[in-house]
Amino acid sequence: MIAKFRENMLDLSLFIKANLLLSILIFLVFMPLNDHYIFSTYLFIFGASISTAATLYLIYYIILMPFSWFKITFAWFSASIFILTNIALIVDFFIFRIWKFHINAMVINILFSPDAFDSIQIGIMPIIAAILILVFFVIFEFYLYTKIHKALVNNKKKLNRNINVYALSLLFMVILAEKIIYGFANMYAKTEYLEPTKVIPLYQPMDFTGFMEETFDMKGETSQKQSLSINSNKNLNYPTKPITISKPNPTNIFIFALDSARASIMSSEVAPNIYDLAKSSSVYTNHMNGGNATRFGIFSMMYGLNSSYWFVFLNAQKGSILFNTLLKLDYQTHIFSATSTAWPEFRKTAYFDIQNSISDEHTGLTYEKDKQTTDEFLQWVDNADLKKPLFSFVFLDSPHSNSYPKTHRNFLPDHYGEVNYLTVNEKDTQTLLNQYKNAIFYNDELVGDMIKKLKEKGLYENSIIIITADHGQEFYEHGNFGHNSSYNYEQVHVPFIVHLPKSEHKVINKLTSHLDIVPTLMSYVGVDNETKDYSSGYSLLSPEYNREFAYIGNWNDNAILTDEYVNVFSNLPDRIFDNKTYKTKSYELVTDQKDTKRQAILLKVLDENSRFIH
Repeated sequence: MIAKFRENMLDLSLFIKANLLLSILIFLVFMPLNDHYIFSTYLFIFGASISTAATLYLIYYIILMPFSWFKITFAWFSASIFILTNIALIVDFFIFRIWKFHINAMVINILFSPDAFDSIQIGIMPIIAAILILVFFVIFEFYLYTKIHKALVNNKKKLNRNINVYALSLLFMVILAEKIIYGFANMYAKTEYLEPTKVIPLYQPMDFTGFMEETFDMKGETSQKQSLSINSNKNLNYPTKPITISKPNPTNIFIFALDSARASIMSSEVAPNIYDLAKSSSVYTNHMNGGNATRFGIFSMMYGLNSSYWFVFLNAQKGSILFNTLLKLDYQTHIFSATSTAWPEFRKTAYFDIQNSISDEHTGLTYEKDKQTTDEFLQWVDNADLKKPLFSFVFLDSPHSNSYPKTHRNFLPDHYGEVNYLTVNEKDTQTLLNQYKNAIFYNDELVGDMIKKLKEKGLYENSIIIITADHGQEFYEHGNFGHNSSYNYEQVHVPFIVHLPKSEHKVINKLTSHLDIVPTLMSYVGVDNETKDYSSGYSLLSPEYNREFAYIGNWNDNAILTDEYVNVFSNLPDRIFDNKTYKTKSYELVTDQKDTKRQAILLKVLDENSRFIH
């Protein structure tokens, strides 16, 4: 029995080392995804990649040792772990290559939510590639284990001993050196070493600043180490005061949002109907979303709160005070969404109090779902009791996945609307942009149909009509594709057109935010409270309106945007050092910022992110 266990341990040792070599190669493939190396940092990231893979497989070795008693269990269980690991690394590679972040809470949420893929179109090629990769790894693991198991015991012992003497000793030195280098780089804020580690999946940083200060009196570089995140376990104090309405002014409210529509794309050529609406509306030219992903963009739109509160409200399943107020005013309220409102979890947050007033079950391609959503809105308006005020939020999704019917191929070349996300890169920019324009052109037609219906029913002139987006979309202007990866203008600057009853055309160049939508609507319908009782935003109708900065967030970090700078702060404990400043318009990295207001603004944000929790 003992002899058999030792042989199984020997097989496990060689099996792990062979897989470690394969995983190291995959880890190293990530390195070219960062293009800001100097020779010393290149060597450091090379070693850090090997170190991370080796540490991961050391953990596997410890976990798998007990299974060595059971030959069959050991074989399939260890092989399954290695297959899943390498597939996850490959998936992570493509995620990072396109969006510049690794598999994170958002990705896990997508993978395990049955409603997530409602707004994601993968395409056939990635599915085929995934199947082929899985088949390859299954065959590879079977072949590798069989080869190892059938080898002579003495040969295996000799090979394992040589690897332990030479390779493992070298690995230990690489791990030790890499951690020491990172520790000192972190201590002295050497960003040329710290920044490139973002490319390494599962990388674990080393921070011994406190130890070095206490033991050797070595003081590191001072840096901004405040976290702007919110403890999701806190209790809510929202609103801080009861909402009162002494002079109700119930007015119809219609909000039309296009997923991923950035402000710069909304021209007369791409969106003629929206452009016509703008001629008789207030156009806000410097409007920022509250988050560069749908979840956080819509959260900020529906609550008027900093997007960091998302996690608290999700845990508490607390709806928006906006809908609570509208219900008290006897509004007929309805949400029309081309995508599922179960994911992102809006049924557990913003729409919690209006569960029975949501239409989000659609079938077919994305543009077909948008058409179904539009038809539902048109039917709802036809059947509405026009003696009562109406509120609707219509969310269309075509620009998110560049989806449109063949009849709307206005911008060419567009590769017939097809994209292979496995190979997409900057050379595809014009094609992707044309597809995006076609999708917006199609959505603009649907918005035109809905505006026409409001005019037919006599609702247009006495209603608030808002055109906006949850977030923008980048097409490699700053090295990224899509959204949720950066806080540049392409991702955070969204259209914001507001048509008020008896309104005239105005162009407002002031900095505004999604956080201002709820306060504006609440004040318009007659709410007496100060906006600070229920929101982090301000009413756009106030003569004193003056926004100093816009707060924008996502899963891993948050940004404070002013007219001059964008300050980005990480939420992650191991990325506390990773605070950066960019120029707002060009998004160039700033290394010598001289912004005297920065600290005061930061303190305001920290205070705001705790104001609605006990």
